Amino acid sequence: MSRSSASRAVRPLGLVLAAAVSVILANVAAADAPDRGSIVVTLADGTTVPLRNWSLSYEYSLYRQGTSPMSAPTARKEAADLFVGKRALPTTGQTLTIAYEGSRVKEITLAGADARKNTLKVEPPARDLLVASPQKGTAVMPRSLDLRGETVTGTRRDFCVLSYTMVVECGVTPADRVVKIEFQR
Repeated sequence: MSRSSASRAVRPLGLVLAAAVSVILANVAAADAPDRGSIVVTLADGTTVPLRNWSLSYEYSLYRQGTSPMSAPTARKEAADLFVGKRALPTTGQTLTIAYEGSRVKEITLAGADARKNTLKVEPPARDLLVASPQKGTAVMPRSLDLRGETVTGTRRDFCVLSYTMVVECGVTPADRVVKIEFQR
């Protein structure tokens, strides 16, 4: 076998090995994700969607003061806690209910198994909860709270739960509007 035919025989094996390594790395990355249990999402049309490997995903813009936040790049903060103003509220064992006025979120209620309800004003997360130590002269504009996770079949799902700005519109149709999230223990 000549040198050129030997190298051609190795290429397919190299592609197979590269594919195998990428599958292994994807499984390791999924295994490294925090196991927060599962949640059940209820939409306004009555559909329920169970999710695993979930996170509350806070989208925000980072921009220099004096420039427009609308054209600034966006970033995300993944968390298990519900950020309301300066508070980070734990979600484990809680049910989050979202009340609407028209197409905008009016209020949110966080209730535990002990039947205590905590009705909260929709308030954007504080800068310190989103960005640990922003550079001097940098401003932060929270944009939305999204819910991300996997269905039992492994399909990635993203739901826009609420908007902190007029730039983002969540839950336009009942099939997209999240009305309840049940966080399991």
